[in-house]
Amino acid sequence: MKKILVPTDFSKNAYAALFYVTKLFSDEALQITILHSFGEEVGKLTSRVDIGRSENIIEKLYRQSDEDGKQLVHQITLDSPKVAHSFEVISTPATLSKTINKLVSTEGIDLVVMGSKGRTGAEEVLVGSTTVKITKTLEGCPLLIVPREVDFVIPTNIAFATDFNDFFQLSKLRPIVRLVRQYNSNLHIVHVGTEEGLDFKQKQNLEQYKNDLTEYDTDFHFIPKKDSVSKSLHNFIDTKGIDLLALVYHKNAFLKQLFREPVVSRVGKHTHVPTLVIPIKS
Repeated sequence: MKKILVPTDFSKNAYAALFYVTKLFSDEALQITILHSFGEEVGKLTSRVDIGRSENIIEKLYRQSDEDGKQLVHQITLDSPKVAHSFEVISTPATLSKTINKLVSTEGIDLVVMGSKGRTGAEEVLVGSTTVKITKTLEGCPLLIVPREVDFVIPTNIAFATDFNDFFQLSKLRPIVRLVRQYNSNLHIVHVGTEEGLDFKQKQNLEQYKNDLTEYDTDFHFIPKKDSVSKSLHNFIDTKGIDLLALVYHKNAFLKQLFREPVVSRVGKHTHVPTLVIPIKS
């Protein structure tokens, strides 16, 4: 059974992420842990009260979270009646990033799934600050970022963005391979720039990707840079009908360098395509 962790603030954005993953893996029984951290609320409410009252506040937040969690499980069960998933709700006053990494290491979580924005859903924010923070701190587990506006479609076209400065054996990037095999998807390796513009190292990595992906239905795309790498990728996603964008995040990630802002903030601007971020230690 695949173990999925879905952090929630009980917003519509968070629910969209939960619903999407129940559909994405509808053919297998998932063990879905729904995680709610009320650490920030504790900090706000207890900063001006004595210790005795703060304990009462924490108890009240636990009760509220349990109640919201039961309603959430009831709703998702109604909305996905034909799936065999099991749901568990965990509430904690600890920080979200610390709790996620702890659960990933102790519970063997296979995938973390988050909405692209939190409860505030500010229009000017491309990806919520919490999601960006989790992307930067998550270890040993991929992160699927789901925009609220997404309608579930079978991911028959999956894009993997790369600058070819590094080679990652996709057969080891299990989240991508699993989806490609499950849905017999087309895999699109996309590079913003020309093939002629690749240096010797990049060309070597391109050949390694070609050799590694012979058993998959793979297309390689070199697209011109228009305005920015981000905008070029978004145009590609639209014109090719991409259903899911995947990328590797590591310390020297090309997306972080070229966009000159937190990784996936720009990518997350694409409001109707989920983004799979795979952290790699470098």
